[in-house]
Amino acid sequence: MDRAQTKPLLLIADANAQDVDVLKKLLAPDYDISVAVSLEETLRLAGSPEAPGLILLGDMSPAADPDEVCARLNTDPTTRDIPVILLVDPTREETEASSFERGVVDCITRPFKPSVVRARVRAHLELRLYREHFEKDPKKLLSRRIEEARRTTEVEDPYRLLVENARDGIAIIHDFIVKYANPAFSKITGLSPEELIGAHLKKFMSEEEFIKNTTHYSHRISGINLPRIYRSKIIHADGHTIDVELNVCVVPYGQSLAALVFVRDIREEKAWQYLK
Repeated sequence: MDRAQTKPLLLIADANAQDVDVLKKLLAPDYDISVAVSLEETLRLAGSPEAPGLILLGDMSPAADPDEVCARLNTDPTTRDIPVILLVDPTREETEASSFERGVVDCITRPFKPSVVRARVRAHLELRLYREHFEKDPKKLLSRRIEEARRTTEVEDPYRLLVENARDGIAIIHDFIVKYANPAFSKITGLSPEELIGAHLKKFMSEEEFIKNTTHYSHRISGINLPRIYRSKIIHADGHTIDVELNVCVVPYGQSLAALVFVRDIREEKAWQYLK
């Protein structure tokens, strides 16, 4: 079957029949669905010629640690590029955190909200499709190699000084994980550089803003003409919410893509206007 001519295939890897039924009802209108209830069945279906475009990973039977499932998927070249969304309970924060380190691209909390499930699945499928097209384009591949070479030269040093001393927060986000953040970004979030690097966007962004921003980003890189600069909100480490202006660019990052994000605290922007 030519998957390009049919609905995308999703694999629901979950032994909880109730969760599977809920997800199938939500997603079946737009996607083909296959189901696995064990680690072995998950690996078999994920590695088959009819491989899924995305895996929704819940509880296995017999019990299998989600970290183990992700590790097994990541060690196989045929399955390591399949995005995995973890299905978690609201109280399982430690599982969510460790799974991000294993390569999970996102988490969906039970009980499932239809709008959240559909938005997350759509966004990650679009991101994967864009990456695949990007990597097959020789001209873009050459641009990526040039960019990688540029990052290793001493020419980077003055640019690094500009970034480190910029008034705006600047961060590189790859698969929703912070890979770099300048001091201004650290100030806006109230998190130290050690806390930021490796942190998921949800550490300083609400569920609503996360969905809005990731959907906006996936639509932009898929070719939809949307504004590059828009308003959002960041949750400071002390709990208060900051209105910000985001300027998001898509940049090469290793063998993939990343978001180069400029964050401006709107409160400071207003303060600067008074000084004029």
